[in-house]
Amino acid sequence: MKDEVKILFKLIQDEDGYPPIAVESVWAKKVRTGEGYTLNNIPFFARQATLDDVVAVRNEDGHFWFDRMLKKSGNSLLRIVFFDLSRVPEVRQSLAALGCTTEWNKNHNLVAVNVPSSVQIISVQAYLKAKSEEKWLDYEEPILRR
Repeated sequence: MKDEVKILFKLIQDEDGYPPIAVESVWAKKVRTGEGYTLNNIPFFARQATLDDVVAVRNEDGHFWFDRMLKKSGNSLLRIVFFDLSRVPEVRQSLAALGCTTEWNKNHNLVAVNVPSSVQIISVQAYLKAKSEEKWLDYEEPILRR
């Protein structure tokens, strides 16, 4: 679609080299009324915005770069790293049953999790904490909105 664009997020790496990339691109769609773009997929590394947020961009050399948040969606963003890849389908199915959507990045053994505002985030956190204690995954909570 012509109104879909890639929005680029500049990432700051820590002393350990995380995240493993310097720029992440996220699909977005132009807002029909008003300014900005609505993010259409879940970021794997960016911490500035998540699915369904409306953001402003700046155009540099024909590329759209994240500039600022215009409207927060109410969604939360979690990320899971897997030490046992055979468990990825099980976890994604369990999160879907809780009302979340996920995206899988096989290059980095990551699942990005969107927790809609309608979902009880405490139940998602409890599930992930229990699985993390089994030592075959770990998770982070870059954007919590509740």
